[in-house]
Amino acid sequence: MTDPTRTQILEAAARIYSEAGFRGATTRRIADEAGVNEVTLFRLFGSKSALIGEAVRAHSRVARAEPLPAVPVDPAAELTEWAKADHEFLVAARGMILTSMAEMHERPECAEPNAEHPVESFRDLTGYVERLAAHRFIPAATDAKAAATMLKGSLFADAMGRDLMPEMFPPLDRAPATYVRLFLRSLGATVALLLFALLPARASAQQATTAATVTATTSLSLADALRIAERKSEGVAIAGAGVTRARGQQAQANSQRLPQINGSAGYQRAIQNQFQAITERFSGPPDTTASAGGGFADSPLARIFAAPNTFSFTLSATQNLYTAGRLPAQRAGADAARSAADIALTSSKAQAVLEVAQAYFDAVAADQFLAIADSSLMLTERTLTQTQVAREIGAAAEFDLLRARVARDNQKPLVIQARGARTTAYLRLKQLLDLPLAAPLQLTTPIRDDAATVAGITGPITLADDRTLTPDTSVAARSSVRQAQAQVGASEQALRAARLARMPSVQLSSTYQRFAYPPEGTFLPSAIDLYFPNWNVSLGLSFPVLTGGRLRGERLVAEANLTEAQQRLQQTREGASLDALLVLSALEQAQAGYLASVGTDTQAAQAYRIAEVRFQEGISTQLELTQVRVQLEQARLQRVNAARDLELAKLRLALLKDLPLTAGGR
Repeated sequence: MTDPTRTQILEAAARIYSEAGFRGATTRRIADEAGVNEVTLFRLFGSKSALIGEAVRAHSRVARAEPLPAVPVDPAAELTEWAKADHEFLVAARGMILTSMAEMHERPECAEPNAEHPVESFRDLTGYVERLAAHRFIPAATDAKAAATMLKGSLFADAMGRDLMPEMFPPLDRAPATYVRLFLRSLGATVALLLFALLPARASAQQATTAATVTATTSLSLADALRIAERKSEGVAIAGAGVTRARGQQAQANSQRLPQINGSAGYQRAIQNQFQAITERFSGPPDTTASAGGGFADSPLARIFAAPNTFSFTLSATQNLYTAGRLPAQRAGADAARSAADIALTSSKAQAVLEVAQAYFDAVAADQFLAIADSSLMLTERTLTQTQVAREIGAAAEFDLLRARVARDNQKPLVIQARGARTTAYLRLKQLLDLPLAAPLQLTTPIRDDAATVAGITGPITLADDRTLTPDTSVAARSSVRQAQAQVGASEQALRAARLARMPSVQLSSTYQRFAYPPEGTFLPSAIDLYFPNWNVSLGLSFPVLTGGRLRGERLVAEANLTEAQQRLQQTREGASLDALLVLSALEQAQAGYLASVGTDTQAAQAYRIAEVRFQEGISTQLELTQVRVQLEQARLQRVNAARDLELAKLRLALLKDLPLTAGGR
């Protein structure tokens, strides 16, 4: 027997059992319904009880609802979809369930399979309620099982009793949504909570869903952004060039301690030579010169001074023996400049980190601002719909309808502005990180929105990228102060070198040369012995006699530079002290503002929950509901701003010792 035939028999048995019960589902009737003979039933299943039991189990496993999501994003929509599927399953299995319930004491083996789906869906619903509480869509989940029983009971009663008592139930197409709305309200959820609760978590869940479908989107965490910032920042690159320059200056200063050796080679062609002309003019007749054994033209000196071609090779070496302390001063100044450049590089990296972190959190906050604006628009549209219905039945005035429509229309520009601000924030972040401006970007690090993250100011600080840093607010630790101290050291050494410029210096020098005089028609001599040596060593003493005021001018410039560096150091110390106090004060204000916004947000949500109930019951006006909604929106915006400001204040304090001074600290 093929599987299709076996399936046909099980489906037929399930239909007959649902209609007639165990006694009415005879094997003959089932065989006729399936189009097989009765002997086939017993050959395949052995007995009627086994056939009915397997038919019930097979029927209970089909067309079950999909489980609720692990991360709630839109509870009303998710529960409504789940409730529709569960209701459809119950309606389709109504006959089977009613029959098994009626025969439960006599045939428990037929009732147990039908209980599997309700039990599993009840567990799924209870777990979802707990997740709603964990993600702050509802105040608490202490009555999760009772609430789940209410929703499951409503769906079950609707599916089982609608045909018998249709007037007891809402219209079929709206029944699941109605039950879900009452279910969420019983748990303490309102539209405000469903749309606004835990916007960072909602944004993260939506981003995760988008990332699963849009593979071209670049995921970027805060830690990744900070790493990219150090590589891509132009300020860091400029500071790195300053370090390279300081290293070069160090090498230049150190090179004066070592011998300086230079080599050169040259070729000279004499077009007219005075020695050759004198020889030709004053030498005697050829016969006389020849008989005398030769004249000046044939002498070695004439071959040198009157040679038409000259080739030379020179090596010169110089070593400073005594510089009266000028070289050590120059080296010390170069070392101080190198230290200042290294500190500037560290400061530039810290500044780049702060700028990118601020741009990152601005973009994350822009996402939340847009979500708040969209949610407010949904609230105004919901209020407008309710007011229109009330107007149609005569329960609302035309004034209320006009006010609701104006409130909805006024919210649309705010959504457009929030979307534009989000685009601007993302473009700024992409520009700082040298990312393609047109490429989609997904930010994966949310702004922490938990009062538990508010910690002591003096202890270690855990940043949003999971780093833990201990802030140092001492003046001596500030990079600006250390850099100014290095500049003072460099200026002191420059002044020392300028004062020692009047002192004599001693140099040892040596020059080694080789000269060759190739004959006419050749370029280089063909043998080494044709190169004539010239080697000398000299010891020299040099000192300034008259410089026209140059040395005095250099000394005055060095003294002015030192005075300026010392005053800048004092100014920087004072600014660093003030800057640290300002940063600590800003963190205290950010913490207080965040804690206050959390309380205000909770109260505003509660107020809107009450106002919504009052409006639905006809106790309050649409104007009151709108005012409370605006207050809730403002409270949510303030909370997001306060959470962002708190993150940035923590980061600024953690990086304070490496950051440059702010405007408050000069």
